[in-house]
Amino acid sequence: MGILHLRITKANQNIDLPKEFKAQKLIFLRSIIVKDVNAGATFGGTIMVDLDFFNGFEMTSNTNDNFLIIPIKQAEEVQTQIFDQEFNSEDIKQSFNVKVYKSDGKTAAPIGNANGEITYLDLFFQVQSLYDYTQY
Repeated sequence: MGILHLRITKANQNIDLPKEFKAQKLIFLRSIIVKDVNAGATFGGTIMVDLDFFNGFEMTSNTNDNFLIIPIKQAEEVQTQIFDQEFNSEDIKQSFNVKVYKSDGKTAAPIGNANGEITYLDLFFQVQSLYDYTQY
């Protein structure tokens, strides 16, 4: 087993990994949100994370379009959430896009260094293998 870690520092961010991952079991383990606690941005209790490698067959909801839903508290600087959500993902390309929205699933989440904004978001996934055994 291995860990895939993604650090998100923008509401619309391209992620570049050292390698591609072939489709395999993927378990969403943890999120860590670090944010400025001064007055400013409001989130409505959650943020929605749209990962390019989720193509619509992993989740369905009447409130969003295949997004990871992560709780967020307005007044806590560091917030850790533990999850145990298992997915059979598609291939995770070496480069892909991540978008983060407020609870409405449409408005970009304020991520940056201004008052009340998220400084960064860390996502941790367990993968079956960091090594591609089909290469050789």
